Amino acid sequence: MSKIVFLMAFCLMLLMSAAQAEEIYPVYPKLTAEQARQADIVRGEYLAKAGDCIACHSDPKHGGAAFAGGLGIKTPFGTFYTPNITPDKETGIGKWTDADFIRAMQEGRDPDGSNYFPVFPYVYFTKINSQDLLDIKAYLDSIPAVHRENTPIDVLPPFSFRFMQWGWKLMFFEFHKGVYKYDANESTEWNRGAYLVQGLGHCAMCHSPLNLLGAVKGGQELTGGFIEGFYAPDITSRGLNGIKVDDIVNVFQKGQMLRGAGQVQGPMAEVNHNSLSHLNIEDLRAIAVYLKTVPNNMPLRAVTEKIGPGTGKDIYDNHCAVCHNVGAAGAPKLGDAKAWQPRIAQGMEVVFGHALNGYNSMPPKGACISCSDDEVKAAVEYLVDKSKAGAAGSAPKANVPTKPPLTLDQGKEIYGIHCAVCHSTGKYSAPVVGDKKIWEPILNQNMDILFKNAITGHKKLSEGNNCPDCSDAEIIAATKYMAEQSKAGDTNYTLW
Repeated sequence: MSKIVFLMAFCLMLLMSAAQAEEIYPVYPKLTAEQARQADIVRGEYLAKAGDCIACHSDPKHGGAAFAGGLGIKTPFGTFYTPNITPDKETGIGKWTDADFIRAMQEGRDPDGSNYFPVFPYVYFTKINSQDLLDIKAYLDSIPAVHRENTPIDVLPPFSFRFMQWGWKLMFFEFHKGVYKYDANESTEWNRGAYLVQGLGHCAMCHSPLNLLGAVKGGQELTGGFIEGFYAPDITSRGLNGIKVDDIVNVFQKGQMLRGAGQVQGPMAEVNHNSLSHLNIEDLRAIAVYLKTVPNNMPLRAVTEKIGPGTGKDIYDNHCAVCHNVGAAGAPKLGDAKAWQPRIAQGMEVVFGHALNGYNSMPPKGACISCSDDEVKAAVEYLVDKSKAGAAGSAPKANVPTKPPLTLDQGKEIYGIHCAVCHSTGKYSAPVVGDKKIWEPILNQNMDILFKNAITGHKKLSEGNNCPDCSDAEIIAATKYMAEQSKAGDTNYTLW
């Protein structure tokens, strides 16, 4: 009998672990039979799904209702909390007129005329035509009203001043705003794809590098970026060179990464679940058709005709170091013999193949599409040579903090690359950074105990460990940063 009880308890533990590991996604409200007969509401629901509105305007991990807001979005400037967009007349948008809604989406201003912060993607929604916006509003007006006060933003001055957004708009929005204009030189399918990508889909928000003010770097839309520790790849014609439309559609419908690199993970998996998986095949194909034509205006580096002794290091420093120096997106670090040993054991041809064709989060040729195959191989040889057992600098890091301790800025960098993937969303039950209520009992304990728990708990993680080879010093630095962002009092955790 005791064995049966043990087995039942063991199975229950497995089920609980699986439930904790499973992502918590918001659930779309069901339309009533009457609503389902109203064309504008049905179209609005589809368009709202295309825009993935539910992802930002819901906080299911903390019990929030769909579209009721409250999700904390962390930026280098502070935390912005999304507003309630249910039809509640006191705390939502129930009193908004059609003109209020259109102005918010196309101009980035609230009913009082104040500017929204560009964490709300009005820079892209400006492309949506007014009829589609009215249909979206008809849908939002039809969902259950939820009475939930909006959470004030947690952003320090001067970035919290809305009037300063006029300057931001002048630099990054005014030249761009306006409804999408049909291109008569292209097909209807291409135009539909462009409309979705540039507007509702706001794809460039993740798939582009950003400048210090949080705007897409000029001329680099869709050329690739980092989001929550994941690499959002180049999805221009250069990045999708040789990729079939059907393969791109499979990314959206089946979660299959390009070039057989595994299943989609991270933020893109959420986009697929909340948005793209709900779109019809015609729209998915239109998106793919358009993306394959988007030019990449980034200058191509000159292809080296002769591979010399310094070629590998040169290619690595210019194209590979951004990930392999710090382990971004799960890349094995330069000099980490422990991480590289099983890869090298597969044989260099396998390693070369992964580098050339893309593997997991790494894009083909490590995002250096202009590199020749020989140049990529030279970079791989350099990386392997510096990372194999016995190589200078390949010794594992000591399991003690470095002296002096890493700075808060270094902790922030480590957090952004390795920890944010869980601690910004609550994945694997990780305490969400910035949630003072969750962190209060954690920070009330002795910090030495917190560091010890962070280090030992990190090493025991069988799932969700985004940096298995981080040193103790790096974990401590990241923990200090998270404590500073989540504290309720005035304790200075950087002094520990």
